[in-house]
Amino acid sequence: MIKIAVPLFKDRVSPHFGASPKMLLVTIEGGLIQSEATWDVGGEGPMEIARHLVSLGIQYVICGGINRAYKDWLTRRGITVMENQKGLAREVIKNLLKEFGNERHEQERVNGGSFNFVKSQK
Repeated sequence: MIKIAVPLFKDRVSPHFGASPKMLLVTIEGGLIQSEATWDVGGEGPMEIARHLVSLGIQYVICGGINRAYKDWLTRRGITVMENQKGLAREVIKNLLKEFGNERHEQERVNGGSFNFVKSQK
Protein backbone atom coordinates (compact mmCIF):
# COMPACT_ATOMS: atom_id res chain seq x y z
CA MET A 1 0.00 0.00 0.00
CA ILE A 2 1.25 3.46 -0.91
CA LYS A 3 0.02 6.64 0.80
CA ILE A 4 0.39 9.95 -1.03
CA ALA A 5 -0.34 13.52 0.08
CA VAL A 6 -0.75 16.43 -2.34
CA PRO A 7 -1.26 20.01 -1.15
CA LEU A 8 -4.07 21.51 -3.24
CA PHE A 9 -4.78 24.85 -4.87
CA LYS A 10 -8.37 24.19 -5.96
CA ASP A 11 -7.91 20.92 -7.91
CA ARG A 12 -4.27 21.53 -8.83
CA VAL A 13 -0.98 20.75 -7.11
CA SER A 14 -0.28 23.71 -4.86
CA PRO A 15 2.75 25.77 -5.88
CA HIS A 16 4.18 25.53 -2.36
CA PHE A 17 3.97 23.06 0.54
CA GLY A 18 2.43 24.68 3.62
CA ALA A 19 0.62 27.43 1.72
CA SER A 20 -2.48 25.40 0.88
CA PRO A 21 -5.67 25.15 2.96
CA LYS A 22 -6.38 21.62 1.68
CA MET A 23 -4.45 18.39 1.18
CA LEU A 24 -5.45 15.47 -1.04
CA LEU A 25 -4.71 12.14 0.66
CA VAL A 26 -4.66 9.07 -1.58
CA THR A 27 -4.12 5.38 -0.82
CA ILE A 28 -2.91 3.15 -3.65
CA GLU A 29 -2.85 -0.61 -3.61
CA GLY A 30 -2.16 -2.97 -6.48
CA GLY A 31 -1.52 -0.02 -8.77
CA LEU A 32 -5.04 1.35 -8.23
CA ILE A 33 -6.39 4.23 -6.16
CA GLN A 34 -8.23 2.58 -3.26
CA SER A 35 -9.26 5.67 -1.31
CA GLU A 36 -9.20 9.45 -1.49
CA ALA A 37 -9.85 12.08 1.15
CA THR A 38 -9.43 15.82 1.37
CA TRP A 39 -7.97 17.14 4.60
CA ASP A 40 -8.87 20.71 5.52
CA VAL A 41 -5.53 21.90 6.87
CA GLY A 42 -7.07 25.01 8.39
CA GLY A 43 -4.58 27.35 10.03
CA GLU A 44 -1.86 24.77 10.61
CA GLY A 45 1.67 25.78 9.68
CA PRO A 46 4.03 23.73 7.50
CA MET A 47 5.70 21.92 10.41
CA GLU A 48 2.36 20.91 11.96
CA ILE A 49 1.25 19.66 8.53
CA ALA A 50 4.49 17.68 8.15
CA ARG A 51 4.08 16.11 11.60
CA HIS A 52 0.50 15.12 10.79
CA LEU A 53 1.56 13.54 7.48
CA VAL A 54 4.14 11.44 9.33
CA SER A 55 1.50 10.35 11.86
CA LEU A 56 -0.77 9.28 8.96
CA GLY A 57 1.97 7.08 7.51
CA ILE A 58 2.26 9.10 4.29
CA GLN A 59 5.08 7.83 2.06
CA TYR A 60 5.06 10.47 -0.70
CA VAL A 61 4.42 14.20 -0.78
CA ILE A 62 3.84 15.66 -4.23
CA CYS A 63 4.14 19.44 -4.35
CA GLY A 64 5.23 22.40 -6.43
CA GLY A 65 7.87 23.74 -4.09
CA ILE A 66 8.90 23.19 -0.49
CA ASN A 67 11.18 24.88 1.98
CA ARG A 68 14.43 22.90 2.24
CA ALA A 69 14.11 22.50 6.01
CA TYR A 70 10.66 20.86 5.70
CA LYS A 71 11.80 18.66 2.84
CA ASP A 72 14.82 17.47 4.84
CA TRP A 73 12.67 16.88 7.93
CA LEU A 74 10.14 14.79 5.95
CA THR A 75 12.89 12.87 4.15
CA ARG A 76 14.63 11.98 7.43
CA ARG A 77 11.32 10.42 8.49
CA GLY A 78 11.09 8.24 5.38
CA ILE A 79 8.79 10.38 3.24
CA THR A 80 9.80 10.88 -0.37
CA VAL A 81 9.17 14.47 -1.46
CA MET A 82 8.48 14.91 -5.15
CA GLU A 83 8.75 18.64 -5.75
CA ASN A 84 8.55 20.76 -8.91
CA GLN A 85 5.27 19.07 -9.84
CA LYS A 86 2.43 21.01 -11.45
CA GLY A 87 -0.96 20.35 -12.97
CA LEU A 88 -4.21 18.74 -11.89
CA ALA A 89 -3.50 16.77 -8.71
CA ARG A 90 -5.30 13.62 -9.84
CA GLU A 91 -3.53 13.67 -13.21
CA VAL A 92 -0.14 14.02 -11.52
CA ILE A 93 -1.00 11.01 -9.33
CA LYS A 94 -2.15 9.00 -12.37
CA ASN A 95 1.13 9.81 -14.15
CA LEU A 96 3.03 8.73 -11.04
CA LEU A 97 1.12 5.43 -11.06
CA LYS A 98 2.15 4.90 -14.68
CA GLU A 99 5.76 5.64 -13.74
CA PHE A 100 5.58 3.14 -10.85
CA GLY A 101 4.09 0.61 -13.28
CA ASN A 102 6.92 1.16 -15.77
CA GLU A 103 9.50 0.80 -13.00
CA ARG A 104 7.80 -2.38 -11.85
CA HIS A 105 7.73 -3.82 -15.36
CA GLU A 106 11.43 -3.07 -15.87
CA GLN A 107 12.31 -4.44 -12.41
CA GLU A 108 10.33 -7.63 -13.07
CA ARG A 109 12.15 -8.09 -16.36
CA VAL A 110 15.55 -7.60 -14.70
CA ASN A 111 14.88 -9.58 -11.50
CA GLY A 112 12.85 -12.41 -12.98
CA GLY A 113 9.52 -11.30 -11.58
CA SER A 114 10.31 -10.03 -8.09
CA PHE A 115 9.58 -6.43 -7.26
CA ASN A 116 9.92 -4.42 -4.09
CA PHE A 117 9.21 -0.72 -4.26
CA VAL A 118 11.77 1.13 -2.14
CA LYS A 119 11.25 4.69 -0.93
CA SER A 120 14.00 7.21 -1.48
CA GLN A 121 16.24 7.64 1.56
CA LYS A 122 17.80 10.92 0.45
